Amino acid sequence: MSKKKQPLSGQKTPIRSTATAGSKLTGRPPVSGAPQPPSASASEPIAVHPIQWIWALLIATVAFALYANTFNHGLALDDIAAITQNLFVQRGIEGIPDLLKTEFWHFSNISLGYYRPLALITFALEKEFFNADPHISHIINGIIYGLTGFFLVVLLQKWMPGRTVLTTLIALLFVTHPLHTEVVANIKSRDEMLSFLFLTLVMLTYWKYLETRDKGWVAFSAFWMYLTYLSKESSLVGLGLIVIMQYTFARRTFWQSLISIWPYLVVTAVFFWQKKAMIGTLNGNPPVDWANYPYALENTKFLTTFKFFAQYLRLLIFPLHLSYDYSYNVIPSGKLSDWETLLGLFTFGGLVWLAWKGFWQRSLWGFGLTWMFITMTPGLGFVLFRGGILAERFLYAPILGFAIAVIAGLDLVLSKRLDLSENKPVLKRYGILIGFCLVIGSLFSFRTVVRNEDWKDNFTLFNSGLDYASNSCQVNRHVANEWINKCAEEKDPKKKRYYFNKAIFHLRRSTEIYPGFGEAFFSIAYSYQKLIPNRDSAVYYYKQAIRASSNYAPAYNNLGVIYQNEGRYHLASYFYNMSMMVNPAYQDGRNNWEGLRKQLGIDVKILPDSLKQEAVLPVAPTPTAVPRLRFPVQ
Repeated sequence: MSKKKQPLSGQKTPIRSTATAGSKLTGRPPVSGAPQPPSASASEPIAVHPIQWIWALLIATVAFALYANTFNHGLALDDIAAITQNLFVQRGIEGIPDLLKTEFWHFSNISLGYYRPLALITFALEKEFFNADPHISHIINGIIYGLTGFFLVVLLQKWMPGRTVLTTLIALLFVTHPLHTEVVANIKSRDEMLSFLFLTLVMLTYWKYLETRDKGWVAFSAFWMYLTYLSKESSLVGLGLIVIMQYTFARRTFWQSLISIWPYLVVTAVFFWQKKAMIGTLNGNPPVDWANYPYALENTKFLTTFKFFAQYLRLLIFPLHLSYDYSYNVIPSGKLSDWETLLGLFTFGGLVWLAWKGFWQRSLWGFGLTWMFITMTPGLGFVLFRGGILAERFLYAPILGFAIAVIAGLDLVLSKRLDLSENKPVLKRYGILIGFCLVIGSLFSFRTVVRNEDWKDNFTLFNSGLDYASNSCQVNRHVANEWINKCAEEKDPKKKRYYFNKAIFHLRRSTEIYPGFGEAFFSIAYSYQKLIPNRDSAVYYYKQAIRASSNYAPAYNNLGVIYQNEGRYHLASYFYNMSMMVNPAYQDGRNNWEGLRKQLGIDVKILPDSLKQEAVLPVAPTPTAVPRLRFPVQ
């Protein structure tokens, strides 16, 4: 890499990494085929790269406008559990100290070890000032996404000065990619957006330090890193991103890049100390759950990881068949006899080799692939270490690496095939690439806007899942619950029966896919208790729910309600106590127990022998094989 002298505070600075000065950042391999030495020592500032703000504003506007049709949407999916059912969020500012001391899913009675208070704090503030109006929350998500696009363009221009076309096209593909709909259109997923936005600011402020050598910028960058961790623990991958950023674009040696992250290691240690002190765990206690952790129970985590990789590549390249849920059994376990698993295995190995080769050459496409693999680690690790399911939100950050690799690769091929030099006019040099990206960006935008409508409300979202994930036990249960809600509100007997039958159909389908699905059995029991009353069926299915999922508090509580209405108060008290025992945070069971105790003075924790036959012995059945349904499924 050649250098030239530029006056800056009396020091020598490396040449700006423009297309004409440094071919590696355009995606072209070095002449020698080996890594070139860095252009400056670790103590010298790098050249200040100017910003063309108009392109940052353009991308920010596109990002915000793409989700304008979500601003009138309500709550959907996990929004309810994270906002309306979170009692600390509902207390507004008063609840913030408690949000700093509890897990993300505290009120859902599960311990996944997720400590993400920052997104919950924003929800509490919206409750305080806007009464948790979902329309305001969706607008705020749109603003955050717009800011993400703005700062991303600024960061890319710092990395690739003089390559305005490439940086703008990369950002365009990133913000328009339809896989982002799950994150932006779902209020709860603000944790993902904040994590990426703050990580962008981490690298941008650290780059400012590289330009000025003012250590105050390092402290500022470390502050953004702390906020990144408070947004989502998987931001740990940011440590690797800071290293590859310096090695590729600041031209520092790998060792210099590695040891420079020590301030962030301090922040990392402080965060995890805080997490342990606040919630008492680092890893949580994931449930034994066939619906969400099937590959752990089937002992197929390793091979399924590669099958997931193949699925992720499919979604990155062809984001057509999208679903909000990929629970058991949308993607069956990976096997060596499965072509998707083998494809994922060989593709993973080939792309890792390319990323390794391209990274050490400081090529732009190599940086993109390396970014993709680093940021894909949490999603792949979720199945490898916990046996969890696939989720589109895991690709939020990897899309950037994918876009960089694709744009750099295409630019490399076109420049070689058509002999396009940097001296040619912009339209002649980049015309084909611009046209290609505008077409893809337009298709992505159309798919994004259409996909946004699926997130309008739960009924629309859950029914959309039947198109491509009808083999999911969760999708069928979610759809059934929406029919239950419609049935409960309907006055016309014929329509009421129709809605009831639709609900029971999908619930039975759910239990066919997963015979141990306690929540589906609960919904069947509730339907027989509240919609088309059948006392014996309700009691039977509540007990089936408890046998399948012994820690499901609402089943105990509703059994107690049935027995209380029949005047069997000892049984009612016993099941209210059981609901509190399996979930101390379950308020309905506590209220019913307290009311019965105050009214009759009854508090039964152990049933007498005469009533023990009414107790439930939890024995969860094992899921049976279900026929594979391939995309698309109508």
